[in-house]
Amino acid sequence: MVRITTLIDNQALPNSDLEAEHGFSCFVEVNQVRILFDTGCGAAFIRNATKLGVDLSNLDHLIISHGHYDHGGGVIPLLESFSYPVLTLWTGSGFERAKYAEDPNGLRSVGLKFDQDFINQYNVMWHTVCTDTVMIHPGIWLVSGFERVHPIEEPNPRFLIGDGETKQIDTFCDEIIMIIDSPQGLVVVVGCSHPGILNIIDSVAQRFGRPIHALIGGIHLFDATNERREAVVNELIDRAIPLLGVSHCTGEIASKMLEKNCSGYFANLAGTVTTIT
Repeated sequence: MVRITTLIDNQALPNSDLEAEHGFSCFVEVNQVRILFDTGCGAAFIRNATKLGVDLSNLDHLIISHGHYDHGGGVIPLLESFSYPVLTLWTGSGFERAKYAEDPNGLRSVGLKFDQDFINQYNVMWHTVCTDTVMIHPGIWLVSGFERVHPIEEPNPRFLIGDGETKQIDTFCDEIIMIIDSPQGLVVVVGCSHPGILNIIDSVAQRFGRPIHALIGGIHLFDATNERREAVVNELIDRAIPLLGVSHCTGEIASKMLEKNCSGYFANLAGTVTTIT
């Protein structure tokens, strides 16, 4: 059994008292394995977890999909709120590099504020995903190093990495996703899909050779060109993924297109629970 509870997203379920913010976090249960995938910007996901009856005090794995504040900003309040006898933190290669966004008002830091010294204070084992596919538990993998085969999914030039005065376009080599093997097919959990959601799912298909049953998380089309948005959405429609719970950075236009044309689409808002048996 796989159960995914979305703890934070840009929007929350209507008529709920849950908080929303520009960020993503979900709590994933695979039988007895308990995983926190991303943490949003801060402590809001913890407050939502309490309201949803999700116990964050007993985690096996903490996965941060990439080094942006809206996905890993809650790591500090999480570790300051709970004491874990054993917890493994997983990030991708290059995760600790400084990250920026080029906004109309100038360069803005969008990275994270914790480092190895902070993590070491809390008995957390920090592992870097250095190969393209790593099993963290039987039937659960972390995947990175996606093949860039779709020219339309070029890196967004407004996102930069660097140190000091040197900056370059961020290709998000640090981005990782989670794959869960279920009886229905593969469950794919993504943070922002900066390397391109088509590149991601094609890499998954090539490496695992099983159909994708569910796609959960953000696919970063809110600031895409119309050409890219339409091309990517039309490809996703053609793939006919049975469960398509995209959210966060997907954007309203892409979400409405998918809702109209994909029978498996659902709005994956904070408070949404997806169960796959």
